[in-house]
Amino acid sequence: GISISGTVLNGWAQTEAAPAKAKKIAAEVGCPTDNTKDMIKCLKFKPAFNITYGARHFM
Repeated sequence: GISISGTVLNGWAQTEAAPAKAKKIAAEVGCPTDNTKDMIKCLKFKPAFNITYGARHFM
């Protein structure tokens, strides 16, 4: 594997407004956004391509 140093607690590793971004991605891929548990359950079954395509607005 590839060894990378660092920690998830570094400032650059933190995502700003993660819950709001997750809701936008969920809406983009057709998942419900009014209930967090249902949203997460739906997102878990979406193909990776759909998730990354839904996140294109954040890149």
